[in-house]
Amino acid sequence: MVQLNSPLAETPNARDYIDIMCEIKKLEAFYHEFEENNPTIVVFGDQSSGKSSVLQRLTGGLPLPRGSKKSTVAPFKIRMLQSEEPLHKISLRYVEDKNREPIHPREVDFAIITDLDESEIEEKLREAQRYVQNPSITNVESSNLPPDTDELAYTKNAVCVTISGPNQLYNLSLVDLPGVTRNDQNHEAFVLSLVKEYIKKETSILVPVFQATSDIATQCAYRLAREADPDGQRTVGILTKMDRIVDHPSDDEKHYELSLLVKGQGEHRFVNGAYVIRNSSGVRSEILEDPSELENETIRKLKQHIIWNDVPLDRFGLQNLTTKLNDLRKKAHKQSLPRIRSFFEDRRSEFEKKLNTLPLSSDISDRNPIIRCLASKIMNTQVPLPAAIVGMMICMCLKKNLM
Repeated sequence: MVQLNSPLAETPNARDYIDIMCEIKKLEAFYHEFEENNPTIVVFGDQSSGKSSVLQRLTGGLPLPRGSKKSTVAPFKIRMLQSEEPLHKISLRYVEDKNREPIHPREVDFAIITDLDESEIEEKLREAQRYVQNPSITNVESSNLPPDTDELAYTKNAVCVTISGPNQLYNLSLVDLPGVTRNDQNHEAFVLSLVKEYIKKETSILVPVFQATSDIATQCAYRLAREADPDGQRTVGILTKMDRIVDHPSDDEKHYELSLLVKGQGEHRFVNGAYVIRNSSGVRSEILEDPSELENETIRKLKQHIIWNDVPLDRFGLQNLTTKLNDLRKKAHKQSLPRIRSFFEDRRSEFEKKLNTLPLSSDISDRNPIIRCLASKIMNTQVPLPAAIVGMMICMCLKKNLM
């Protein structure tokens, strides 16, 4: 079984939101609606910029489709949750039909991947992606995929990966979006629209991925991030493929441009700057590449260049990136608390009405002090939020048992 443990779990104060998120997850009926208010790390960039490789490292090894085969053509939503029993599963979330007409959102289970190895998981993810590209297939268990042409080349339908278990120290939501392609105007327009839809949300933490080998200002990730987050408060950049730059130490102009981006200075600056990340090649071989060792080697070579001498060391490597992402996530949580509280106040009002309609005669409530206690708590507006959530959850169960 592949152990998927995000390095974000090792950052300081990672358990700040565990309790409330675990309680919220229990309210399955409202979870998708709640997700709209839950801070999500959204990774986006040009095609082949290294997005999926970054996500694989951030999730502790989830083998997202990449490489020479057709890679990301649909959103990959990754949910890492704490639970008593380990469960890794793939589900398919449909929001549009084959004609791109919106439909009532539905999510169906696709595969349990808890005990699969890395290559088997990658194959399941590729298969899942093809099913969301073919929304006319309503029964994924008994229907065959078309051999060649898919109904949708790119789609808003999403592949959802839930990774839960006792080793997941806190709730984490990440999204890997298709890369912006330039070889087809229709595909480019669709992907641009899709990215804008995700990053415009105030609860989204924007992670544009820049290729060091291309001009920053000409990359779609730069323009999209600027439009969605002009002041850059919820944006942190990632600079990939720096190993190709260190081989050209004489190109001072290029080194200077990139160092300014990393430090959060210059014409193309972001408030939170950018982080130098070195991904593995993605090519399977008998020799396993250690991304950390590759990263350290790239950093060592960069630091030999005078232009990079004044770039702080905390701007290099995955560990420093995860620390910054955790800080932004905590900040986003605090800013979203009013919306979350409002969300549950609305839900509580709904449950209050439902509770009043329950057939709880005095003899039933007298015989069951638990029901009497829950009824009191759910009506009390002063009950702390997690307790109110638990109360609502149990009231749902009670209604199912009593009706």
